[in-house]
Amino acid sequence: MKPVYGDIHSVAARYGWQKTKTYELLRQKKIRAKKLGTKTLVEFASVDQYLASLPSFGED
Repeated sequence: MKPVYGDIHSVAARYGWQKTKTYELLRQKKIRAKKLGTKTLVEFASVDQYLASLPSFGED
């Protein structure tokens, strides 16, 4: 079974960007997360949806 949520570090590692990009997308409400105490758990499906909404390379 695949994990549904990941912490900021695992999201950055999974998608190949820096942790600051994850925080930026959260602030812009482009991806979703839950709080568990002090830990932020990002919903992987919301990141996948965000990436799918981006234009393909070379599209206008």
